[in-house]
Amino acid sequence: MAEGKAQQEKVSTLFRDLDTKVDTIFRYNMLMSIYASTPRDYGTGNFINEIEAHTITFIHRKPGITAKEICGLTYRTKGTISTMLSHLEKEGYILQKINPDNKRERNIYLTEQGEAMYEKHSYYDRKTTMEYLLKAAEHCTPEEIDGYFKMTKFRSDYFEEVLQKESANYKKEKSEKKK
Repeated sequence: MAEGKAQQEKVSTLFRDLDTKVDTIFRYNMLMSIYASTPRDYGTGNFINEIEAHTITFIHRKPGITAKEICGLTYRTKGTISTMLSHLEKEGYILQKINPDNKRERNIYLTEQGEAMYEKHSYYDRKTTMEYLLKAAEHCTPEEIDGYFKMTKFRSDYFEEVLQKESANYKKEKSEKKK
């Protein structure tokens, strides 16, 4: 019986101030969305947004990557990625080469300028994260900070699954309406 009461108290604590928690998560998501799409100078004198910068990182890590693979890594549509890759190519960060084994597919590579942006962005990310962690350490214990990252990883994995299911349901519903 004591075990049941402990479980009930645990659940009660988890859901205390639920509306405030929902609002906090929503505000964080909106701020991060704006942050990710805001162009900034990573130290090269050129402005690109975080999504473009991380796309450059993906290309650095896997030279010859395809647009389809980038879609999967960035959770963006083919159209959005196509537009972004055209922009990165126009700015001189990437080269797109037709795949000799599949003429409909392009392999993507960094130019010298793209490699320089990768290095600057990588340094910026590490520096910003260290500053963020030091600031967080003024308000949180190392265990709480580790807990935040554990929870963030869980949330990412959880919502990736939710999005896959919702996308499949949407596609199914859409195809049934066409019939």
